[in-house]
Amino acid sequence: MKRIDPNATIRPTPEARGYLDALKSQAVFGRMIDAYVFAAAYAIKQNADISQVSLKGRQDMAIMKIVDDEVRLALEAGVYAITKRNSQPQPTESREVLEIITKYAEVGLNLLKARWEGKRRNY
Repeated sequence: MKRIDPNATIRPTPEARGYLDALKSQAVFGRMIDAYVFAAAYAIKQNADISQVSLKGRQDMAIMKIVDDEVRLALEAGVYAITKRNSQPQPTESREVLEIITKYAEVGLNLLKARWEGKRRNY
């Protein structure tokens, strides 16, 4: 299983970054990066289709080392499991693992946005 380079940069789309900022502002997540990796894990769990996600037009957000190593490991294992389940080739480079996670995060944010739309937090 290939590990993510902790110094790699996470680069969401401007639209995703806007929604991440909203989630942080609403105190749904303490950090935008936490929402991003949660969305990736959610989309992996849902076996979401990432085939239409482009990696172009992205903005730097954070480096992976601010994500707990155990969380990174879980995401890496998720990528391994989902590619195996879908009979896709295993990533052979750290960059490929991060690209797959990025695609799942983008799709996951859209899934979560649709799921949470219109819901209010109860305090």
